[in-house]
Amino acid sequence: MKTLKSNINRRSFRVRKYENGGTNPTDPPSALDSFLAYTIKKKGGTPEQYNDLMDSISFHETGPHQRRKPNAIQLVERGDTILPEGPGRGLFMFEVGDSKGGITAVNRTYKEYKDAGMDIPDFLKEAYSLKSIDLSKYTPEQQKILFLGNYLQHPKADFSKVMNDEESYDDFWFNYHQAGGEDVKAARIGSYSCLLYTSDAADE
Repeated sequence: MKTLKSNINRRSFRVRKYENGGTNPTDPPSALDSFLAYTIKKKGGTPEQYNDLMDSISFHETGPHQRRKPNAIQLVERGDTILPEGPGRGLFMFEVGDSKGGITAVNRTYKEYKDAGMDIPDFLKEAYSLKSIDLSKYTPEQQKILFLGNYLQHPKADFSKVMNDEESYDDFWFNYHQAGGEDVKAARIGSYSCLLYTSDAADE
């Protein structure tokens, strides 16, 4: 299945300031800039590809009522009412709870920083002491760091396959991010792909 094409004009792409038309940014790399550069060195790809992947997954996960909002909370139906009461939180709907997706992402990211010998961001040091985490309370940059770290330490996911067009965005999402099994794969992949191209068109 075709992957989403890179688009350097995406809203999530961070444009850095340059001094007098030179090659050196006037502002230092952010924690996300640095961790993304590390990820690219380890797994290949470009900033645009990783931002496209994160944009497409967050577009799908947050749904039409909270599209790409970092403080999104999973909506659940209560009779005729839809309420933000589900366990999924933030851009990528990592679940809150002991041993759930949110704190797993924190633990994996912390280990990736330690293994790489990199300075650990303060927010991650604090998060690592928790047993559960609500990522809707964290910044988009912090959530994206956790997304990258989660999959760098994932036992099966491999960013390099996505970056080399060996695995599509929707397959990556289905295989490693969402919780459904093979019985729902066709329907969920179809839904994701439809939203993915809607997202691409909306950003152009």
